[in-house]
Amino acid sequence: MSLTNIAIIGGGACGISAYIELFLQLRIASRHQEVGITIIEENEEVGKGLAFGTKEPGHILNTQADLMGIHFSEPEHFSEWLIRHEQRVGHEVVDNQGRDEAFTTRRLYGDYLKEQFDHYFALAKEEGMQVDVIHARALSITKSGEQFEIRLSDNRKHQCDFVVLAPGTPVADNYPELNDKENYFGSPWPSDPILAKIPKEADVAVLGSSLSAIDALMTLADNGYTGKIRCYALDGLMPRVQPDKQAVVERNFITLKNLHEIQRSKLRNPTAKEVFRLFIQEAENYAGGKIDWKAVSREDKSAQERLDEDIAIARDGGDALINIPYSLRYDSSEMWKWLDADEKQKFKKWLGRFWAINRHCMPLYNAERVAGLFHDNRLEVFSHLEDVQYDDDQEGFCMKYGKGEEAFEKYLINATGPASSVKTMKSELMQSLAADGLVEADPVGGIKVNTETMQVITDNQVNPHFYAIGHITNGVLLDVNAVWFNVKMIGKLCRHLTGQILGRAS
Repeated sequence: MSLTNIAIIGGGACGISAYIELFLQLRIASRHQEVGITIIEENEEVGKGLAFGTKEPGHILNTQADLMGIHFSEPEHFSEWLIRHEQRVGHEVVDNQGRDEAFTTRRLYGDYLKEQFDHYFALAKEEGMQVDVIHARALSITKSGEQFEIRLSDNRKHQCDFVVLAPGTPVADNYPELNDKENYFGSPWPSDPILAKIPKEADVAVLGSSLSAIDALMTLADNGYTGKIRCYALDGLMPRVQPDKQAVVERNFITLKNLHEIQRSKLRNPTAKEVFRLFIQEAENYAGGKIDWKAVSREDKSAQERLDEDIAIARDGGDALINIPYSLRYDSSEMWKWLDADEKQKFKKWLGRFWAINRHCMPLYNAERVAGLFHDNRLEVFSHLEDVQYDDDQEGFCMKYGKGEEAFEKYLINATGPASSVKTMKSELMQSLAADGLVEADPVGGIKVNTETMQVITDNQVNPHFYAIGHITNGVLLDVNAVWFNVKMIGKLCRHLTGQILGRAS
């Protein structure tokens, strides 16, 4: 009997979680010796990709440890791992909550991922399963019948029956005209090119003010940079600050029950406006009175003033705009699926930036460090970025922002965050898949998938043997930047995929 081969493209958190869960389900069904799994990962170490291969101590997880377990239905597995390895982890834990809920460095989490993968890779071999790792980039995929052929960067081609697309967080290629410029860095990660090429005393410009920009700031702060740092962003809003102990709100208004009531009473899905109205009711109920919603953006205050205020709020346990989105974390993705595509687009346009900064906050530890940069007069944040152009004569970057203001910068780090649309993903594989019609861009972002099985959809048809997981599904799904959510979806994916294999083999 010929082996059924599964190829997992990507050896980061999603790829590792999918591999482990597939192995476990096949082994429990005693079909593991009929299936081979190949992980395709360009980095030498599985688990040490863009997100968790960082060497910087200031790059810390933005989610507490008890939600970061890599195993399906065991979100606390990583926090338990920290407790068992207390002597080993040392200063890698930013312990502002306690070991089971602490924030840790991302490099420590990369060690955890690698350890989990190594254990289950060796175990699969001991159990007689054919498993392999190919250290190369997947460049393109062609499909012939039910078979896939993956073209690799080392000139090899790999044949398989099933593909799980788990390429990790896609870097944004939103300034392609700058890619060949000497002092332009297309991403804060990896930090090695930044540290090698930017002098320690130089002033540095950063595109963006989100969590990716915070990573850029931490890289510079951790490595003794003494120059000024200027962030240029569309809105100038920085992530808000997570409380030490975040309150879980008992919701009465923005609930699945109330949204389902709209479906059954009005025979349609809820609108973005209706969802926001329920949120307003919830927030004002929690706050104990009316909220001045026009003042919520605090546009009359500088980024430094907003951050100081947010740190004080976090130390006091957070407010409605932080604690309610946090309390929605297990329901928000289901609510998102109940919005029609045009309503999702309205939500992103009207409320997306506010949802992002309140739902995906920075840990207090890093917020205090960023505040220190402000107070030392080393950091400025400018809003209303209009244009970035390279000046060949001056060999630098002309920044247009604010109300007709301009500045010249010698060094520029793009920290605008992950690409949300397929066309801006800096990935030869994703561009090839889109051009060949093997994936289809969703109008809200990412690619189209069946949210119950994670099978890729093109032309309104599922590709039965082609699956996708992670940030590349950011339109049809909501919390795709959260490990715990992706692990949950990986459970669905693996149950469906193994069900197909077991059905074929029986």
